[in-house]
Amino acid sequence: PPRRSLREMGMNYYRRKHILTLAGHTEEEFKDVKKVVKKWKANRYLTRSLSSSTIPFAKMEDALESALRKCKRIVKDDHWKSERHLFVQ
Repeated sequence: PPRRSLREMGMNYYRRKHILTLAGHTEEEFKDVKKVVKKWKANRYLTRSLSSSTIPFAKMEDALESALRKCKRIVKDDHWKSERHLFVQ
């Protein structure tokens, strides 16, 4: 059979609801699912907004941590040099 277009595959709200009702789903289930979907949608929005606003700060934080590690390496005594006598024979 020929491939259907998006318009032909689309189904309006009332037809979809009618088919689900025929399949045995209740109005209560519809309400519960709508509530869950709304919560998922809100979480996606929250994640998207937080991740896009904190990326520059995360990069800055990574750079700062790296710089601090390098400074510690420069300032701190190298334990290999101080314990060299243990490893050289």
